[in-house]
Amino acid sequence: MIVSEQFVQLLVMVVSGIAVGFIIDSVRLIVFSTPKRSSLRKWMMLFELLTWILLGALTYYLLFWLKDGAWRAYDPLAQIAGIFLYQTIFQTFLRFVARILVNITWRPLWFIIRLIIAFIRQILQLLINIAAFVIRPFVKIYSYLSYTLLKKFRYIKYNKRQQ
Repeated sequence: MIVSEQFVQLLVMVVSGIAVGFIIDSVRLIVFSTPKRSSLRKWMMLFELLTWILLGALTYYLLFWLKDGAWRAYDPLAQIAGIFLYQTIFQTFLRFVARILVNITWRPLWFIIRLIIAFIRQILQLLINIAAFVIRPFVKIYSYLSYTLLKKFRYIKYNKRQQ
């Protein structure tokens, strides 16, 4: 392998480190843009862990595609350097871009999902109220009959000796 190929592969790993930093920062931004009681925020650690696992698998795929699966010691170092490079230089600009993307895509999508869920809840509540209204007379009749019948049978003694 010639030096120029190794240099290009090193640059690709640095850029992939910058992409990993941007993706993790975007995932955190998306999670923290949801309401505090949302299930996404409750399961944030699991969601971020799954993101890290997916990014690790994609990095391995990139190494496999770029170098036929053989990696050198400088590859993970180049990716870590890319993450640090993102944190020091690119984070302010790319976080601004991520905020714009979240405000344009994620928040309206989250609003639509919450609206659909609220609509479904209202429909279910209406159906439950209608069912309760229809069943209420039968419940009243049953409770009245069971009370009067139990009142009559209360004085009957079982296993009474015949005299």
